[in-house]
Amino acid sequence: MGKIIFILIIPILFACISSPATSIIATPIIQIQDTEPTAITPPTNIPIPPATEIKSSRCVTASNEQIEAIRAGIKDIAESNDVKSGWAVKSYDFEKVWFVAVKIFGPGMENGTGPGLWAITGDINNPGMILAVDGFAKEFSPYPDAGKTDAAITITDDGAKEAY
Repeated sequence: MGKIIFILIIPILFACISSPATSIIATPIIQIQDTEPTAITPPTNIPIPPATEIKSSRCVTASNEQIEAIRAGIKDIAESNDVKSGWAVKSYDFEKVWFVAVKIFGPGMENGTGPGLWAITGDINNPGMILAVDGFAKEFSPYPDAGKTDAAITITDDGAKEAY
């Protein structure tokens, strides 16, 4: 009986060893090549949003009233300086504060400098108190330093960097 089992097992083992399945197991599935990686080309069918959609949806054009309020302060310091337009962002950190960023134009600043950043209380079309937030706003306007108020408004508050 032992000889019969041995005779039956030998052909089975031989068939397993020489079958194509063992050559798959013995063949490496992943081959590593010593070559430089190739650049991945992004798909071309994905539309790129226009620049107007890339800018923060919270950032809006500053109102004429906000621009005029900042302009009045800038002209108090130097009549030849001016602003043209700016961007405003309503802060989530304060109930009624808008951060407004504008470039300052004047002699030697024909392409504009800054932008300067102001915190303006009130509504976008009905500005209230104006505070200077950054160095440009402090240098070019007479408005109080926002960081020295009870609210201690700074460039790190929500909406400030977005206005830039």
